Amino acid sequence: MTVNTIDSLGNITWWGFTPALNLIECLKKYCPSEADIFDDINILCVGMTDSRHILRTLSSNATETDKFKTFYVVEAFHETYARMMLQLYTALECSTRVNLQDKTEFYLEIFGNIMIRDVTYKYLINAANDLIRLVTDLGCLIPLKIFNLTYLKFKERDMLESILKFWRGNDGTKFDAGKCWDYRLRKHLGTRYDAIPNIFDWDCSITLHDRKATTVNAKEYAYWRQHGMAFELREANYNVSNRSLASGRIFKNSAGDKGIYWGYWGDIICSPFLAFGIDTSECCALSRLVNGKHAYAASTISEVNVRRMLWQLENHKECPLHIAIPFLDSSTTSNDFDISGKTHVSSQYDSVVNNGTHNNEDYLNNKNDNYMYTDTEESKEEKALIVTKPYNESTHCNGDYTKHLDSTEYVPLDIANTFEVNFLPCDSFLDLPTRYRSIFLKNYDNNIGSVNKRFRIIYIGNSLVHLLSDLHSKQKKMNNESLFKPPFNPNQKECDEKLEHKKAEHSLENDLFGMNISDISFTDLLEDEALLIIESILYIVTIRSEQIKTYCENVRQMAHNLGFEPVKEINPLEDHHLYFRFKRKSD
Repeated sequence: MTVNTIDSLGNITWWGFTPALNLIECLKKYCPSEADIFDDINILCVGMTDSRHILRTLSSNATETDKFKTFYVVEAFHETYARMMLQLYTALECSTRVNLQDKTEFYLEIFGNIMIRDVTYKYLINAANDLIRLVTDLGCLIPLKIFNLTYLKFKERDMLESILKFWRGNDGTKFDAGKCWDYRLRKHLGTRYDAIPNIFDWDCSITLHDRKATTVNAKEYAYWRQHGMAFELREANYNVSNRSLASGRIFKNSAGDKGIYWGYWGDIICSPFLAFGIDTSECCALSRLVNGKHAYAASTISEVNVRRMLWQLENHKECPLHIAIPFLDSSTTSNDFDISGKTHVSSQYDSVVNNGTHNNEDYLNNKNDNYMYTDTEESKEEKALIVTKPYNESTHCNGDYTKHLDSTEYVPLDIANTFEVNFLPCDSFLDLPTRYRSIFLKNYDNNIGSVNKRFRIIYIGNSLVHLLSDLHSKQKKMNNESLFKPPFNPNQKECDEKLEHKKAEHSLENDLFGMNISDISFTDLLEDEALLIIESILYIVTIRSEQIKTYCENVRQMAHNLGFEPVKEINPLEDHHLYFRFKRKSD
């Protein structure tokens, strides 16, 4: 990547650059022979950057409440851990505390806007308070038991606490997100700043659309590039800085002294639309074309996809179309969608035309009204679920909503009992086969060692994919060093003493007694058959086609060095994820 590309992507990734995946569905598709025999699945996520894959996986498999899913997360920054906890915290809100529409808006605003509404910021403060209690309490809070922080070092917990306290804004630290965004934009464009409309239109209309991300509207993309606002889902004042998008970065001053400066150091070219806004496979009604252009913009598609996932998390069944897309006319909300029906539009960038004119006022003006349907085929119970009444904006400003959040205890949805997210120390991926091996391979319950936590799925984001090469180099170096060292063969008594000492301390260090360290490899942590998913750089607009092809070839070689082979032919200019399969050879 060029220096300009690296600078525009920033030093921290706040959202993924590819659509959300149902990881279990990918496993069933590319490893069909073994996918159905495992009730409990362990998934390693490296550089995932956000919660999109976790939400898509859980919501799409919400009916499988008997199967437990364990996610192990490794990131490069603690700010990413905090953001991921916040996103899952919001997604698992019970409807009695935060209704579906508010939850959808909170999630998307915090996810992709540098400026948020006042009520969203109040919700952010309330969530930060709960997460601080989780981070600082050694005994995990029962409502938040889905987050396992026991593997983090104490200094990492301290960093998480300081990040969450910064979100509350009580320490007096200023964070002007608008100025930070404008500074990054001017520095990135330089002398091209005056040509902003043309530059943004080229990146969207030529680059993204040529790479099949055609749902991203050129106007909404340009607006995000210039102002950092992706999801303005209602007519309201977005005037509070989103402090969850702030991070520290080390700079040198003129005297050569180093200092940490808080600001927005994330992506300013790809956009958060890529995570939820370019996939219409779950709601085909959103793929409608009007005069050759998509009727719905990426912001609307994102809202629909997130609303659908959040509803499925709570109700454990497929979301009806009239709930996922409430702005459609009731006559078009059956499963057999009729694209000729009258349509209301939820985004100013949507292209749906009603009687020859753009019409989005009806839906925007009714954002605070109940969504009522009179379909006689709906049961009373389902009708009650369809009605969604967001809190009135004026009520928010009066502080009643804050009192409501403080007085109502946070209780996660029932689906929280079917999964767990384990946060591993930052940058610990290279040490997983050695230092942290005992987390996945040893279970000392009843003094019995057993293999029980091997990975079935490994997901690696493009920001940390270089770790595959580093892992191979490290293992190769260890193998070479072992040729010049005598084998370590302690007597049985010494092994037993050290093993008992390890059990008593519950140490995370790997139990390597009687084993040559050169015999340890990453594949020891995998099931006999495992799937490796790697995020592509397809939608990074400053990357040329030749660079994408080179990236895919390098990834293929890195995966091959670790024992993975492609499950299908790689198409660099169409595949937003690359899939590789590991199969252990029988003895």
